[in-house]
Amino acid sequence: MKTKYFLLAFAALGLVACTEKDEAPQNTPQAGINADKGYIALNLKSADDITRAEGGVYEDGTADEQAVTEATFYFFDAAGNAFNINANGNYFNVAVADNGSTQAPNIESMTNPVLVVEKYKGQFPAKVAAVVNYKGTQSLSLNDLKNNLKTTGHTNGQNFIMSNSVYANAAGQQMDATELTIDNFQTTADKALANPVTIYVERATAKMNVSAGDAAFDTGAEVNGGKVMAKVYGWDVIGNQTESYFVKSIDPTWTDSAIGFVWNDAPYFRSYWASKSVTDAVDNNFSYNDLTNNNSTVEYLGEQVGARATYVVAAQLQNEAGEALEIAQWYGTTYVGESSLLAAVAPTLKNKLMHFDGVSTYTSIDDSQIKCVAGMTGAESYEVKFQLADGAEATNWFSFDGSNYTAVDANAELAKVEPAKVWKSGMTYYYADVKHLGSAGSVGEYGIIRNHSYKVAINGVKGLGTPVYDPAQQVVPVKPTDKETYISAEINVLSWRVVSEDVTLE
Repeated sequence: MKTKYFLLAFAALGLVACTEKDEAPQNTPQAGINADKGYIALNLKSADDITRAEGGVYEDGTADEQAVTEATFYFFDAAGNAFNINANGNYFNVAVADNGSTQAPNIESMTNPVLVVEKYKGQFPAKVAAVVNYKGTQSLSLNDLKNNLKTTGHTNGQNFIMSNSVYANAAGQQMDATELTIDNFQTTADKALANPVTIYVERATAKMNVSAGDAAFDTGAEVNGGKVMAKVYGWDVIGNQTESYFVKSIDPTWTDSAIGFVWNDAPYFRSYWASKSVTDAVDNNFSYNDLTNNNSTVEYLGEQVGARATYVVAAQLQNEAGEALEIAQWYGTTYVGESSLLAAVAPTLKNKLMHFDGVSTYTSIDDSQIKCVAGMTGAESYEVKFQLADGAEATNWFSFDGSNYTAVDANAELAKVEPAKVWKSGMTYYYADVKHLGSAGSVGEYGIIRNHSYKVAINGVKGLGTPVYDPAQQVVPVKPTDKETYISAEINVLSWRVVSEDVTLE
């Protein structure tokens, strides 16, 4: 994320941000000290840009992701309680006009300076937090921003919520708001603008993209002596939180070994893990028809720790000529086409299901009288069971034990047949949990953290995937019990920063 640089001067409002030094305040703002000091200039800067020179790889935000229209500043006392700075309460809203100028090497645009001239005397606030692309309407404590106030992170493709970058300072203290000192306040607006204080901000949302290119992948399976290929057509993320808290929470006592990677970056005012996230109920269901995202689609996600989000990939099984390959499996045997499966099932029911013509003839059921049905009780979501085909006689079915005919419910008997797997028209899906930066088995191995971009580049699959018979059926992702299926992928986790690793996801 390239820096959005806001230079705002506020008269006697105590509107300052964290200084570039990562130290505890020398003086706590209080009543009666330097009462004429009332002007503060605020400089909002992205925490991403600072680390560019340190060997990290970064991804700049799009124009929409960087668009800025307004900002709200909340002021607190030393304990994080709301500190009223005007008649409205502890917040101050500022409309921001982007003038399009740039400042190398890492400031993409600069806003027009805004001067707020209002004389203020008395006590000064001890802390300030900024929320960008948001208009405050009520006083809020720091606890409200961290634990109560939630956001989807962006609206209408723009106006991405950004807030203070949270990290542990060199002294091991949680820096979740910008601490203010008397020295941050100036006696004139000019002096304030010449000595701005910087708040580092980051987006409250994460983003994700899954791409697979245009080539079909060799599944490693063969049917009738020919290779089975898998062509990826779409994807989506399920089981994810849609909201984040306005301000991130961390635990400064974490160790890198426990989290599984270097989680804190105090010299550059940021961290890469969170101690909590919103715990609203999530939807783990999807249908094959839902998997419509393409290689260029980006999904924006809420922060999530302690529970895994999953990306699901829709694919079609094909032969080497690129034609859809409908595969079925039953009792360990593979068939090409649903019709071949039904032709194999019908003879096993020769004496179990016989239709009586009402006169004298009993005729064994044949494959034209059977159909596959998904979603029935007693079968896994990826399996089909059998029922009478549309148009087949519903009554006068009997079983024959060699001596006697006994009337039976045909559908009830068909439901007892061992379920099968059918990749209807070649439809299949693969899935894996969203990984973060942590080593295998560590706390930080899985998760979604704000201001990171999760880029999954699929470079292969293993196995036929999970069968889909009805593309509209709502299911929870599951792998067939007798077949291991994998996605081979290269994952790039960006903070709109890039971290790459080659992994095989099961």
